[in-house]
Amino acid sequence: MEANYQKTKEILESYGIRATSQRLEMAHLLLSAHKHFTAEEIFHLINSHFPHASRATIFNNLKLFSEKGVIGTLELKNGVTLYDSNMERHHHAVEEGTGRIIDVYLDEETESKVHALMKEELEKSTGKSWKNTRIMITLKGES
Repeated sequence: MEANYQKTKEILESYGIRATSQRLEMAHLLLSAHKHFTAEEIFHLINSHFPHASRATIFNNLKLFSEKGVIGTLELKNGVTLYDSNMERHHHAVEEGTGRIIDVYLDEETESKVHALMKEELEKSTGKSWKNTRIMITLKGES
């Protein structure tokens, strides 16, 4: 097995997903792209490489990958779910004129400070303690 496919297989297995040949191919295509895809774009990407792959199979595997955390999801555009194949810790900027989404990386110290400040303000305004919080920053504007 090619080294890249072996790495993809290990990623799937680390998330408790059995690496069938279709899942392996799909995960390999998605994880090597580092893009923000709609479900329909993923269907066309996979289908262009594997024309016999059914829509149901592709969408079921997409749902499995996102539920298990192999890929992320974003709700940035008018209720449309985008799937994010970049699983490094990052945030997003949205260029409002074009809709282009850009990955933004913060150093751990900065991210930790912003997270702590937001959590503190949230707890102050709600009067409740929040647990297991994570931060997802989206900056919107025009370039």
